[in-house]
Amino acid sequence: MTATVTAVRSSPESVSGRAWPRGAGILILTGGVLLTAATALEVGTDVSSEPGPAAGFWVLFLASTLAHVAAMFPLALGRGDGQGAVGSSLVGKIALLGFGAFFLANQSMYLLAAYLLPTAAPTDGAMVFLFAMSAVQGVLLLVGGIVIVRARVLTGAARWGILVLSLVGFALGAVINASSIEALTNTMYFVSTGAQIVAGLLIARAAVAAAK
Repeated sequence: MTATVTAVRSSPESVSGRAWPRGAGILILTGGVLLTAATALEVGTDVSSEPGPAAGFWVLFLASTLAHVAAMFPLALGRGDGQGAVGSSLVGKIALLGFGAFFLANQSMYLLAAYLLPTAAPTDGAMVFLFAMSAVQGVLLLVGGIVIVRARVLTGAARWGILVLSLVGFALGAVINASSIEALTNTMYFVSTGAQIVAGLLIARAAVAAAK
């Protein structure tokens, strides 16, 4: 009788504990799907001059950015108790929330440079600044991914999802900076968004162990 009562009482905590990875995973999944659609529009149409595709691209791109930024909060903070995928690690929390801030800034600067001020010639200082911003963003996600792996709060393959995303991001950056082959660059963009979709699915379905 005692065991039955204990099991029933612990069940709501278990369901509640799974709510934040489900929310984070759905946000990452949504961001990946939206960014895939935005990338398809950007690659397949002239979003700089065609009003219809341009409007679709901007809506999809901005919505995907906000979804990814929002996902960092449940990943870092759980359901508001500070016990998310990084457990009690302050470094992990700062890394994930910092990534969200830098990601928002970098995506905004991309829109500004590519579509709002396309004829402006970037100075050497501006290029160094943009590269540094992207590098910091990548390092923050890498650190967050490593802390998630070490914390072992997310179980199964989901535990590795953010770390893999960070490595794919570095690979994408390397291709963008080193290759002038448009087909290769475009392929890597879709590899990156596809990785976001897979990571989102894994995290949304993940079981949660005790935070460490």
